[in-house]
Amino acid sequence: MYRILVVDDEPAAIKHICNIIAIKCPQFEVTATAEHGQEALKRMEEDTPDILITDVKMPVMDGIALAERVKERYPEVLSLVVSGYQEFEYAKAAIRSGVYDYLLKPIKPSALQNALNSMEEVLAERYARKRNFLMKSLCEKNSVDRKLLERYFPAGKYYAALVRRNGLPRRYSGNSGFEIFSGRDEKIYLYGRDEMEAMYLYPEDILFYKSFYQIISETIRREHGNSNYVTGIIRETPFSIGRADDVFLELYQLLDSSIVIGASQILIAEELKEDKRKGQDGQETTGGEFQALENYIQKGQREKIISAVAELFDCWKRTKRTQMYVEAQVRYLLILMDKSGLLSGMEQSTERILDDLFFYAEDLDEVSDAIQNMLMQKIKKEPAQQKMDTEEFFKRITGYMERHLSEELSMGRLCKEFGLSPTYLNKLFRKYSGSSFNKCLTLARIQCARDLMDEGTSVYVKDVAARAGYNDQFYFSRIFASVVGVSPSDYMERVQNQKKGQEIQGNEQ
Repeated sequence: MYRILVVDDEPAAIKHICNIIAIKCPQFEVTATAEHGQEALKRMEEDTPDILITDVKMPVMDGIALAERVKERYPEVLSLVVSGYQEFEYAKAAIRSGVYDYLLKPIKPSALQNALNSMEEVLAERYARKRNFLMKSLCEKNSVDRKLLERYFPAGKYYAALVRRNGLPRRYSGNSGFEIFSGRDEKIYLYGRDEMEAMYLYPEDILFYKSFYQIISETIRREHGNSNYVTGIIRETPFSIGRADDVFLELYQLLDSSIVIGASQILIAEELKEDKRKGQDGQETTGGEFQALENYIQKGQREKIISAVAELFDCWKRTKRTQMYVEAQVRYLLILMDKSGLLSGMEQSTERILDDLFFYAEDLDEVSDAIQNMLMQKIKKEPAQQKMDTEEFFKRITGYMERHLSEELSMGRLCKEFGLSPTYLNKLFRKYSGSSFNKCLTLARIQCARDLMDEGTSVYVKDVAARAGYNDQFYFSRIFASVVGVSPSDYMERVQNQKKGQEIQGNEQ
């Protein structure tokens, strides 16, 4: 509920305003009252309201002076001035003081209701921006004032879940995706470091017939049903918003240590913590894994090194080793070989290649093949396979994407279609577009959606989403808002208004 401070030196006037708000405007709450401007400022120091409703003529400090002080000290507070004085000078003074609206006494219920409804639109946008900022701050481990959290997340208890499609975010190449936020009117709050991820914050009081586990499981199937693989970490125990920073950190840590490349999983945070406490997470290092390989490296037996690497990946796949584990072992392997002089100097681009490889890989076999190919080029001195490294060839790839946007498109599909490795394909995207494959695909899909909306015909958001390659309209709406800056419905409304304006101009001419 939005909070209101009512200021008037007449108790009957305050009561009248409070009654109208209680009956006509249930989304608002009068949290404090005052008899003059100075008292109102003291009340605001204790608890800043969203809206100030003040009379003009009062003792000690009048409403115009109060509105000016509020504008200076609390610029986000919306002021509504009411007065029995109909002189134009009062209205002008109120406008100069930055008030949102000006009403005349006696206040009509409909007039106050209309004014507050208009102010609610402004507040809803403001609250949404603030919640998104706070969600991002919590996810980025920044300190957040507890009072702010309690104000913008007023539910008593919350559930949380972290869902990620494919591998972990890049750690060496930087994040080249789009941050994802929940929409203004969504009851569930979320933030994603990129379009592959969502941290869900779910108010306990809107859970009815389904468990939180069921809700997140259905969300994963709906929004990510066609993904290569998805990892979900669900916390089943509700918590107060003041503990959100600790809960989010815990979920990120559990996600980091749980993703298995190519394997979809929905895991319970409490169970994962218990397994780790007991040492039963199954990710301990076995000392013998590298024993034979180290022996081959020391002796310079190049052929056996490649076969030993293939066997290692087969072992990791059977035992469902996590992405973090496999990455650490691969980096150790490369360092080991570099020290032995078999790689003739590690290239600076190796970290980026590995980053992209683990980010886009659809399964562990894809990683294994790429690593083996890279090693063969290094230790066997095999020349890199010549590819069509031209802008014309790259345009063939992007043209294929544009023709198949409504279908499930992945890097794996493009690699098979054009006979390229994932690392080489992403190299082409960075060279000729300056962006990653994922970002290019997202931009192409959103542009497709905009083109459909720009036609000006009446279309449903879900139909636009489907034609642009998104299974779920809510997921599409978040991506669209992240890229374009407005929701699909607001964008379509603008298009329709522009079309009407052009028609009116045409008729006038």
